[in-house]
Amino acid sequence: MAKQESAWKQMIHFYRHDYEEQHAPMLYGDVWLKTKSHDRLLLGLSDQGQHNLGVVHQLDLPTKGQHLVAGDPLVTITDDQGAHLVSTPFSGTVQKLNKDLQAAPQSLINNKQTDNWLVQLKAD
Repeated sequence: MAKQESAWKQMIHFYRHDYEEQHAPMLYGDVWLKTKSHDRLLLGLSDQGQHNLGVVHQLDLPTKGQHLVAGDPLVTITDDQGAHLVSTPFSGTVQKLNKDLQAAPQSLINNKQTDNWLVQLKAD
């Protein structure tokens, strides 16, 4: 006979699962999005976008302070197969860039999805 969890453990598991669902990144094609506050958005490369790549040689990110409109290029990733353009799903001004990925673009392949954040935008 299987051992039953206490009511407290069941409640903790329920709320943990509910919290993880509410705070999971939203996916827009090859881009994931996570809200940092009401107007700050963190955009990154999704697992699906990561699996489509070969050995990455270069990342071309926008510049800090640059304004992007939905559909504009968010990043150009150059790998063995050529250049891959990833578009931004939202408009905003670039506040931060992931300098670690720019310095070592090959780490884009091995990183967890949360470590593959590309830019932080201040939404319009």
